[in-house]
Amino acid sequence: MTGAAPMPKAYSYLRFSTPEQMKGDSYRRQNALTQEWLAKNKDVELGELTFHDLGVSAFRGKNAETGKLGEFKAAVECGMVERGSFLLVESLDRLSRQAARKAQRLLEDLCELGITVVTLSDGRTYHQELLEKDPFSLIMSLLIFIRANEESARKSGLLQAAWTGKREQATSKPMTAKCPGWLRLNRDTGKWDVIPERAAIVQRVYRETLEGRGQRAITAGLNRDGIPLFGKAGRWHRSYTYRLLNNPAVMGTFTPHTSDWKDGKRLRKPIQPLPGYFPAIVDPETFQRVQAMGQGRSSPARGSNAGRDVQNIFGGLLACPRCGARMNMINKGVNSRRYVVCRRARAGMGCTYESVPYETLKQALLHDAEALLCDPRAGGAEGDSVQAQLDLAANTLEAVEDYLAHLWETHRTNRLQSILGEIKETEAEREVLRKRIRELAARRDVVLGPFVERRAQEALEALRAEPMDRKRVNALFRSLFTRVTVNHDRGTLEFVWKGGGCSSVLYAFPKDSAVAA
Repeated sequence: MTGAAPMPKAYSYLRFSTPEQMKGDSYRRQNALTQEWLAKNKDVELGELTFHDLGVSAFRGKNAETGKLGEFKAAVECGMVERGSFLLVESLDRLSRQAARKAQRLLEDLCELGITVVTLSDGRTYHQELLEKDPFSLIMSLLIFIRANEESARKSGLLQAAWTGKREQATSKPMTAKCPGWLRLNRDTGKWDVIPERAAIVQRVYRETLEGRGQRAITAGLNRDGIPLFGKAGRWHRSYTYRLLNNPAVMGTFTPHTSDWKDGKRLRKPIQPLPGYFPAIVDPETFQRVQAMGQGRSSPARGSNAGRDVQNIFGGLLACPRCGARMNMINKGVNSRRYVVCRRARAGMGCTYESVPYETLKQALLHDAEALLCDPRAGGAEGDSVQAQLDLAANTLEAVEDYLAHLWETHRTNRLQSILGEIKETEAEREVLRKRIRELAARRDVVLGPFVERRAQEALEALRAEPMDRKRVNALFRSLFTRVTVNHDRGTLEFVWKGGGCSSVLYAFPKDSAVAA
């Protein structure tokens, strides 16, 4: 039997800029348009993979760089999405609201990869041949991108103007309800109220600092005494103690920020501070004395500092084998040698304190990188399971196809009407199996396919590059692994693949207890 040619596939791309739009009509409207188009184009089937950027802006191109639209392009480039497929969007401004030249380039890139972009709101299609031969379509797409970019720029300007107005009135009226954890906005009076028990905690931190206690000791004491943290975290961390000691809001000063963009990334820039914006709970002299002691001069790169060069290629992945908490990199000794240690242990939160030299872990990875990354399938237990299910479904489908052929042959010979009912049931079973196989194949490709292999190869090349691009290595590792456990007893780094399974890299000799076990 010769099977029919596979139907072309359509992939739905939904995007909106803010989480609030999920609660409104944006998601429902875009999804309904997709279903309407599929109902009218029955020769196209919906692909198993979905690409939704929910709450992601297209004004700076974030969706195309790090969002699902970028993943769609990568999936086309590595063959997971076939040439000739359709990308369904509500309108072109869902793809990009960047400057028209960049947005047009994105559309052309998709079309040159063999993708037909369908805009559901007006029924237009854009593909490579059309853009090359129909100047009107090319101009129309450019005009849509120009309008979208101008609209986003106008909204951005209005928002900036509104915040400028709020800053001008900030001495008499709070700009927003956002405030430090020891304050709350009184909706009736429009003024700030101090939360006494929280203010007392801040004052304790400053008092103990002036008495000569370090941030780690203060943090451990707060946890030991069961002092509740202001936010959602269950325990105090040294980084939070540091921020309290470095925050001028304790003496009533608020520092507004403006946002600027560079290379597609938002940079927050502090502007003129506003003294007296908040009620003071620490006097200025105490705050300045703490600063003079050097308590505010060192801190890990976070938030607005996150754009600095990445120092830890395992950043965000290292996990403690005992409590499962994240492990952080610290500097120790006169030569500032770097170590990784459980952050719960550092904060005195019950875990055993045991540090490992960062350089030891890095060199172990470099030594075994090829074995770890050249065959990512070896680390995927889920991939093996999916492949086994796929093989079983394919074998079952083959048996059903044979039985269906037998039923049709029997019907042609005997013309028994009773067989038609069984044929109908068997055909329905065949369709269920075909759908199951498509779903399993899509899942296999996500777990084991060329997309993962390509990322693993890119990670290996980034590790070998001179000089090493640590930021890129870390980003690729985050896309491949869910965590990397530092097993002190066995002396191994245990890389847990996103698709399931674990691969180990030896960094030290196992302890005697681990060998005995």
